[in-house]
Amino acid sequence: MKSKAEVAGQTAFRVSESGIGDFNAIIASSRVSGILLLLLILWELGILALSSGRKLFWYDELITLHFSTLQPFSRFWQALVSGADGMPVGYYLIVRLVTPFSGDPHVLLRLPSILGYILTLLGVYWFARKRLPVTASMTAVLLVILSPFRGYAIEARSYSLLVGFLAIAVVVWQRVDENPLLKPLFALFLALSVSAHYYAVLVIPSVAIAELTWTLVSRRIRWGVWAAVLVGTIPFFLGIPIILRFRHLFGATFWSKSAWSMVVTTYEGYLGLGLKISLVLILFVALLIAKLLIHALLGREESARNDFSLPEIVLIGGLCLYPALLVVVTKLFGSGYTTRYGWPAIFGMVFALVLLFRASWIQSYAPQLLGALLLVFLYQARNDVKQLLGPRSPAMYEAWPQFVELSHSETDVPVVIGSPLSFLEAARYSPPGLRPRLVQLVGATDTGTHFLAQFIPLRFEDLEEFQRVHPKFVLCSGGSFDDVTPYLLKKGYRLTLLSTYEDHFLYAVERV
Repeated sequence: MKSKAEVAGQTAFRVSESGIGDFNAIIASSRVSGILLLLLILWELGILALSSGRKLFWYDELITLHFSTLQPFSRFWQALVSGADGMPVGYYLIVRLVTPFSGDPHVLLRLPSILGYILTLLGVYWFARKRLPVTASMTAVLLVILSPFRGYAIEARSYSLLVGFLAIAVVVWQRVDENPLLKPLFALFLALSVSAHYYAVLVIPSVAIAELTWTLVSRRIRWGVWAAVLVGTIPFFLGIPIILRFRHLFGATFWSKSAWSMVVTTYEGYLGLGLKISLVLILFVALLIAKLLIHALLGREESARNDFSLPEIVLIGGLCLYPALLVVVTKLFGSGYTTRYGWPAIFGMVFALVLLFRASWIQSYAPQLLGALLLVFLYQARNDVKQLLGPRSPAMYEAWPQFVELSHSETDVPVVIGSPLSFLEAARYSPPGLRPRLVQLVGATDTGTHFLAQFIPLRFEDLEEFQRVHPKFVLCSGGSFDDVTPYLLKKGYRLTLLSTYEDHFLYAVERV
C-alpha cells in the first residue's frame, strides 16, 4: 500500500508533467508562433523607427542623404556614375522612393534598411519553417533580433536591405518547384540583392553550388533556376564601369584595406564574443556542418528527418563562409573590405546555430530554449525603452555652441574643419548661424573631397587660394582623416588653443 504522501506526490508530478506538456504544446502551436512572430515584427518596426529619430547621421549616411536628394535627376545620376560613392545605383533608386515624403529624414532615410531587416526576419522564419518545427523557426528569428546585425536596421546604407532581399531569394529557391511563378520571383530578389551592394554577387556562387548539389541529388536540371541565377548577376555586370571608376579613384587610398586576419575578426564582431571563443565556435560549427553533409551523402536516416536537405545544408555552409570568400577576393584584387560587407553571412550563421541545437527540435526542451531567448529579448526590449526615455547621448555637434562663444572675437573669420567626416556632421548639426562659416579645404591630391565639392552644396575652398585670402581663421582639429592640422603645423602657422571637446580641438590660427 502506498502512503497518502506518495500518492499525493505522484498526483502532483503528473499534474506538473501535464502542465509542462500543455506549455510545450502551446509554444509549438503554429497559431501561437504566427501571433508571436507578428508581435515581434510590430515591436521591432516601432522601436527601430523611434530609435532612428534619435540617432544622428554619421558620415556615410550623410553621403546617402546628400546624393539621394540631388536634383534634378540628371545631377543625381551624374554623381553616381562618376564613382563618387561605392553604393550601387539600385540602392539609391530605392532610397529616392522615400525622399519625396515629408517627415524626419533620420527616419525616412533609414526606412529601406528597416524594411530589409524585417524581410530578414521573415526569411529566416519561412526557411526554417519549411523543414523544422515552429520552435526552431522562432529561435532563428530571435537569434537575428539578438545579433549585432540589428544595429544596421537603423543605418542609411544598403547592408540590411541586401540581407533582406537575399533572405527572401533563398526562401523562394527553397520552394521554387511549388509554383511556376517562383522562378522569376527568385530571379527578381536575387537581382535586388546584387542591386543593393555589388559585393553581393559573391553570394551567387553559394547559391549555384547549392543548386548544383540539388541537380546531382535529383538527377535533373532546373533550367529556370539556372536562368534566374544568371539574371541575378545582371546588376553587377551593368555596374562594372562604375565599379572600375570607383576603384580607380579610391582603390589605392581606401581607408580599410583587406587583410587575411579579417577572416577571423569579422566573425568575432558578428558573434560579439572574444577572438579565441569565436574561433572555437566557428571551427565547431564547421565540423558539425561537415558531419551533416557526410551523413546526408551517405543517406543516414537521422539526417533526413526534421532537418534541412543536403542542398540546403550546402547553402547554409556557403553563406557562413561568405565573409572569408569576400576577404580572399578583395585581398587578391587589392580592394577595400570592412566587416559590414559580410553581413549576408548572418543567414548562414543563424542556421548553423540552429543545426548546433538540432537535437532539441525533437526533444521536450526545445520550448525551454525558445523561452530563454524570449527572456533575453525582453531584457533587450527593456533597454531599448530605457534609451528612448532617457536623454540623447552627447555628440560632437553639441560642443559647437560652446565653440562659438569661445571664438566670439573671431566671428568674422571662417571655421575650417580638419576632418572631412567631421565637416559633413558639423554642416548638418551645428547652429544655423555658424554653418555659413564652416569650410572644408580641398587639396590638390584629395580626390574624395574634390568629388564632394562637385555634388554637395556646402562651402569647399581650394587650399592654396584659401591661404592667400585668409591669414587668420579658426580651425576645428581632430577626428578621423584630419590632414589639415599637420599641414598647417608643417607650414609654420601659429595655433592657439581655444577649447576642447572629446577628441576635437578648436584653435585660433594665424599665419606667421
